[in-house]
Amino acid sequence: MRRVDGPARTAGRIVLLAVVWAALTVLLGIGGALGDAPAWLLWPTGVASAATAAYACLVAARAGHGAARAFWHRLAVAAGVLTAGTLDHSLHTAIAGHRTSMGAFAATCYLGAVVGTVYAMLCLPRQPRTWRTSLANFLDVAVVGVAASLVTSHFLLTMPMPAASGTLATELLLIVLITACAATVAVVRVGVTGSGPVHGPALWYLAPIGLLAPATWVVYPWTTPWPHLSVTAMAMAPLGVLFALATRAQIRVQERPARPVGVRRSRRWRGISVVPYAAILVIAVLLVGVTLRLGYLPPRLVGGSVVLITLVVIRQLAALSDNTVLLDRLEEQANHDDLTGCPNRRLFAASLQRRTDPATVAVCDLDGFGTLNDRLGDERGDALLRAAAARIAETFGPDALVARLLGDEFGVLVPGEQEQLGERLVRAFRLPLRVDGHDLLVTVTAGVAAGRDEAVPDLLRRAELALKAAKRAGANRHQEHTRELDSTAQHDADLAAALRRGLEMGEFRLVYQPIVELPGGRLTGVEALVRWHPQGGPPVSPAEFIPVAEQTGLILDLGLWVIETACADAARWQLRHGAAAPRVNINVSARQLLDPDLPDQVASTMARYRLDPDKITLEITETAVFGGGAALSTVRELRELGVGVALDDFGTGQSSLTLLRTCPVTTLKVDKSFIDELNGTAEQEAIATSLSTIAATLGLRAVAEGVETQEQAIRLEALGYRYAQGYYFAKPGPAALIDAALDRTPAQQ
Repeated sequence: MRRVDGPARTAGRIVLLAVVWAALTVLLGIGGALGDAPAWLLWPTGVASAATAAYACLVAARAGHGAARAFWHRLAVAAGVLTAGTLDHSLHTAIAGHRTSMGAFAATCYLGAVVGTVYAMLCLPRQPRTWRTSLANFLDVAVVGVAASLVTSHFLLTMPMPAASGTLATELLLIVLITACAATVAVVRVGVTGSGPVHGPALWYLAPIGLLAPATWVVYPWTTPWPHLSVTAMAMAPLGVLFALATRAQIRVQERPARPVGVRRSRRWRGISVVPYAAILVIAVLLVGVTLRLGYLPPRLVGGSVVLITLVVIRQLAALSDNTVLLDRLEEQANHDDLTGCPNRRLFAASLQRRTDPATVAVCDLDGFGTLNDRLGDERGDALLRAAAARIAETFGPDALVARLLGDEFGVLVPGEQEQLGERLVRAFRLPLRVDGHDLLVTVTAGVAAGRDEAVPDLLRRAELALKAAKRAGANRHQEHTRELDSTAQHDADLAAALRRGLEMGEFRLVYQPIVELPGGRLTGVEALVRWHPQGGPPVSPAEFIPVAEQTGLILDLGLWVIETACADAARWQLRHGAAAPRVNINVSARQLLDPDLPDQVASTMARYRLDPDKITLEITETAVFGGGAALSTVRELRELGVGVALDDFGTGQSSLTLLRTCPVTTLKVDKSFIDELNGTAEQEAIATSLSTIAATLGLRAVAEGVETQEQAIRLEALGYRYAQGYYFAKPGPAALIDAALDRTPAQQ
């Protein structure tokens, strides 16, 4: 349980003290009515209640800061002045020995206390507001003020005066008016304009104090038989309780722990003030009651009602205007990108849907933006996107609609069937972009589609198909949409659906191609290759379904199945053949390397089958880890598991030698294109020779791929290669063939 510290404990004691004074006032009042009580009987508790209110305000001021501290200090002064007036009034009563009217000093103190309270509330700072918000607040205040004036005037004109005339009547009338104003100000500050640094519920506790003066007006005639029942003294008891409760509310909110960032307090009526509506409801009840009692409405109430209705109508017109502005702003935000200010995909697509004239659409994205953003940081990445948007808009002029579609993807819509739109887009980025004082050279890849009539709304889809085709071919290029792309897209969609069914129905198989040791051809490893045999149909080539699996994300499920199946076979070979069991190479796609769960999946699979990590090698491509980032981090996590890492098709990608320093490689798989040039000139064999030397120097295994002839195998051994694979040694086959080869190995040795 949280310990309650000093100010909060003190505030609780003040509330208890105020309640005690109120209870004593009630008990003394009842007891005095049963006997002959002196006229001053209730005044000591009245003075004590007023002093308690002043002390409560001082405690709140000491616990507060800034404007809140100043507010409670002013309120403490007002309560102190009230205490002085109450003490003076009590002394006059005690000296006179009978009920007396307030003297000049006491009346001045009472009025000064009310005026001081109003001043303290008016001095509360307000948050800066727009002119629309200020107008709405002014109208709300006017509604509350008119309603309060109608209620107060009706009360004063219909209720009998406690004193027929003279000083007492004037004093009572003045106090009622000023306390009504104070209550109205409190309600306005907390319910309409805002309470600023002061806790709203604290002001709500102070607002009912304005009802005490009218209450004494009503109660006064009933107290005349008992001289000790002074309405002023009795009013001090609830006043002290309300001040004490206000203090406790203020101190509690100041000591409450701050809400965590991002956690917001639930507010059902966010931005809506119910006070003006409550004031209108009160007036409606008043008008109905007066009409039922008198049969008509007095002119003063009719006039006040007309003023109130006028204010309400103006307020509603202002609200409608605000709603219109808000809707316009929301529409602007819904149709435009916050970062670049360009239209977003929603507006771009809607513009295409409405268009019937011929048009051309280009869609592009920034090549390697993810890597750039990781290197530069989010702020500079955002600046780069803004600069790219500005470059595109500048290139095509005001007649073009330039939109940010998604991430680093932009769309351009120009009227008419324009040629060379993609070329213009690619050429526009040949000059560097200026970002935060630095020149950045960024290229784009684009897809373009043109059409007329019914084809116009479909241009965005076609342009994105062309963009995908361009990206498959490389970067810094453009591609025009063709009908063949539509056919390919439909074929890919059908193939993706069939892939999902094939995974669920178990249509995939693994075959293994041996990796042998030179020169004897002893089987030392195998590469796991996935094959698809749809039920009732011919086999589907991996060159056809693997790219579709990559694009749709199905490669994650397929890759997980390959890892599971290959590890199961590897564990079985390990159990049967021990140290002679082959190392199993498993291909891992670029998409899989971006999955943060991949290392855990590999680790859990090996643990489940009790498979030694050195029996698994994961094959990756150079392009998958060329950009570094998340993919390279995943490879490092995999290497920490103890598995091997092989760079497949080595020598054909980008910056291969750099990768050998940054990527934790254990094996180089030399591409078949270099093996095909063996037994030719020295220049033709240069790359194959140098790669063998590099691998030996760095302590890596070099595996020659695609060996098809005996001459190639002999030459590879002469160049220093110790491992090879290819059709010359064996074609890919099921696990049973590998079992048979392993069983024959001892006999061959």
